[in-house]
Amino acid sequence: MKDNIFTQRMRNDYIWFLKMSLLYGVLFVCCLYRNTSGITCPVLILSGLGISVLFLRRAGIPLQKGTVRYFAGILLLAVSTVRTDSGFLHFFNNVGILLLFMMSMAHQLYQDQEWGFTDYIKKFFRMLGTWILSVGKIFQGRSAVDNPANSVDNRGITGCVSVENRAKPVDKSVENRKKMTGPILMGILAAALMLLIVLPLLMMSDEVFSQMFGKIFRLLDPFPLLAKIDIGSIFGIAFTFLFGTVSLYAFFAGLFRMNLGGKDERKPGRVNVVTGITFTGIMAAVYVLYSAIQILFLFLRLDTGLPAGVTYSQYAHQGFWQLLAVSLLNFITVLLCAAVFGEDRILKSLLALISACTCVMILSAAYRMMLYVETYDLTFLRVLVLWFLGVLMVIFCGVIYFIFRRSFRLFRYITLVVSVGYILFSLARPDALIAGYNLRDAGEMNESDLCYLIYSLSEDAAPHLAEIDCSGAENAWMEKYLDSYFQVIDQFDGEMSLREWNYSRAAALDAAEKWIGKSPGQQMTQE
Repeated sequence: MKDNIFTQRMRNDYIWFLKMSLLYGVLFVCCLYRNTSGITCPVLILSGLGISVLFLRRAGIPLQKGTVRYFAGILLLAVSTVRTDSGFLHFFNNVGILLLFMMSMAHQLYQDQEWGFTDYIKKFFRMLGTWILSVGKIFQGRSAVDNPANSVDNRGITGCVSVENRAKPVDKSVENRKKMTGPILMGILAAALMLLIVLPLLMMSDEVFSQMFGKIFRLLDPFPLLAKIDIGSIFGIAFTFLFGTVSLYAFFAGLFRMNLGGKDERKPGRVNVVTGITFTGIMAAVYVLYSAIQILFLFLRLDTGLPAGVTYSQYAHQGFWQLLAVSLLNFITVLLCAAVFGEDRILKSLLALISACTCVMILSAAYRMMLYVETYDLTFLRVLVLWFLGVLMVIFCGVIYFIFRRSFRLFRYITLVVSVGYILFSLARPDALIAGYNLRDAGEMNESDLCYLIYSLSEDAAPHLAEIDCSGAENAWMEKYLDSYFQVIDQFDGEMSLREWNYSRAAALDAAEKWIGKSPGQQMTQE
C-alpha cells in the first residue's frame, strides 16, 4: 500500500508524535479520570484541539478556513458539559464533540465542499473504521520508514501539495542504534501498560498467583506509600491513560493514511423519471388531503369535525408519534428520489409539494404536543421532541431549496442546523426549564409530579425545587420529600473538589444549604 506524504512525515517524526500523544494521555487522566463532567473537561478539549493543530502543522498542513467554526462548536459543547448535571446531555455532548472534530479534520485534509449528502455518510464510516484499525500503529514505531516501496501518494488531499524527500548522508551506526532503541522502548512501554491491565485480572483468577503478589506487596511495608497501592485505581488510571494516548495517535495515523477522495461520480437518472413522477404524484395527493384536514380541524378548530367524546388533548396525543415517523420517512424519500431520478421539472414540483405537506405535518405534531403539555406539563422527552420538530422544520426548508438547486450543500446545511440547535438546547439546560415550567403553580402539584422532578430530572432542577413554599399542614408531604432530596445533595456534592467543580452541582449544593437552613424540620433536628 502506498503511503502519502503525511503518513511518511508522521513515521519520520515518530518520537515527536509519540511524546505529544503521551502528553495528551497524561492530560486525559488528570482531567477525566473519575471526573467526566467537571471544570477540567473544557481544559482537556482545549488542550486536545491545540495538540491537534500542532499535529497538523508538524505534518505540514496549515489551518484551513472554516475549521475554527468547528472548534468553536466543540468548545461550546464542552462548556455545556460543565453547566449541567444531565447524563443525557453529557453523553450527546461527547458525541457532538467527536462528530464535529471528525468533520473539522476531514475539512482540513480534503475537498469536503465537493461531497454530497451520501458522500459524507460513507466517508465518515470509513474514517471511523480506519481510526479503529489504526490503534496498533502507535506500537509500530518507525518501521518501514526507509523502505523504498513506500512511495508517496497524495491523491485527494489538499493540505500540502508536494514535498521532495531529499536524501541526507547519515551515520549508519547512529541510525542503527536509533532503530534499535525505539522498538525496545516501545516494547517495554507496551508490556508495562499491558501488565497493568492483565495482572489484576490474573490475580483475581488464581488464588496462588494472588498470594504470591500479596507477599511482594507485604515486602513494601517499610514504605507505607508503596504498600497502600490501590490496584483498582492503578488499573483505572492506566486504562484511561492508554485510551487517551492511543486514541489520539490512532486518529491521526488513520486520518493521514486513508484517501477519502472527492465526490462520487455517480449521477442521478439511472431510473426512468416517469417512475418517480408516478410515485411522488400518488404520495403528494394523499399528503395534500391529510394537510387540509390538519388545517381545518386542528389549526382552525372546526369542532364539528372531531369524533364524539374526543377532547383536543386526546386528539393531540393520539397521532403525534405517527406524524413524527411519517415526517422522517418523507425526509428520506425526498433525498432518495433526488438521488435516483434525473432532473425533471414535474418531479421537482411534486417533491417540493411533499416537502411542504411534511412541514404542515411537523407543525401539526408540534401543535398537538403543545396542547398536550398544557394539560399534562413538561417532561424531558416532550421538550426533546419539540426541539427535534423545530430542527426538522428548519431542515426541510433547506431540503425544499435543495430540490430546485442541486448544487446546494445540503449535508453541511443540516450539520449547521443540528449543531447550532443542539448547542442551544444543551446550553439551555432543559431540566431546569422543565422544573421552572412545572412549578409555576406548585400548589396543584401531586405526589407523582414532585417525584418526577426529584427522581427523573438531574440536579439542574434543584434551585427551582428549593423555591417551593411548603408552609401549611397540607404541604407537609412535600417538605418530607424535599428534605430527603436536599440532604442527599448536601452529602455528595459537599465533597466536590475544585477539579470536579460543576456549575449545576454547585448551584444544587447552594440550594440544598439554603433549604436545610430554612427548613423547620431540619432546624429542630439540629437543635
